[in-house]
Amino acid sequence: MISKKQVFKNLLTYSILIVLSIFVLIPFVLMFLGSFREHVNIIINGALAFPESWSIDNFKEVLIEYNFRYYFINTIIVTVPTVILANIFAIMSAYALAFMEFPFKRTIKLFTTVVGIMIATPFIMIPLYQLMARLNLIDSYLAPILPQVAMSACFATMVLRSFFKGLPKELLEASLVDGATSWQVLWKILVPIAKPAIITSAALTTVWTWNAYLLPLILLQDPAKVTLPVGLMFFKGRYTTNIPLMLTGTTITSVPMIIFYLIFQRHLVKGLSQGVLD
Repeated sequence: MISKKQVFKNLLTYSILIVLSIFVLIPFVLMFLGSFREHVNIIINGALAFPESWSIDNFKEVLIEYNFRYYFINTIIVTVPTVILANIFAIMSAYALAFMEFPFKRTIKLFTTVVGIMIATPFIMIPLYQLMARLNLIDSYLAPILPQVAMSACFATMVLRSFFKGLPKELLEASLVDGATSWQVLWKILVPIAKPAIITSAALTTVWTWNAYLLPLILLQDPAKVTLPVGLMFFKGRYTTNIPLMLTGTTITSVPMIIFYLIFQRHLVKGLSQGVLD
């Protein structure tokens, strides 16, 4: 039988969580409601008021006049190759770090940790920009894709290595004894088994790449090639900001990732936990 103390503790815990959840949801609700309001209506009635009339004119203006549909496509063009390449490299790196012995293995493992987690993007922007300029990649989609592949692959490697280390070594040894090559063991045996971990690393990479701001801002200077987070800047003038259009653009940018997060929530939390504990 549950004691009164335990009941009170549970009630207090759930009450705090509910209150915190409400505070977290309020900005999203205001963002969604504001995307259906006119600028004058927000100025007169304030940001907390409901729309007087529900209109999708803001969405039409953002998608057509502000070319947000092209920013959406640009974001997909940058995100999809980044996710695919980062996880292919991560799978091979994780296999090597988990099962192979070679010189400087510990150093390489430490390097992937430092690059993937401890080094912030602003610290490498100047040399990164110079490198991309020398390669004539500025204003091409490869400019943000390549650095994001490198940085995302580091964290994905830690997640996948942690999963591979948990597999029985007998599985690998038995496959090699049967005549399979390391390449066959990786792609035909380990990868199918590691699908949950691969989905986790792919989900994390997708979220980070979709929300990336600094790399596309610096490396994509053509307004026609910018991604969604950078495109939001166009709603902010020197002296004024069109609040409804900004909220509409933010809604268009956020909703796909909110849906994505709800679908892959379990994988995202698990992946972050594995990366930290590895």
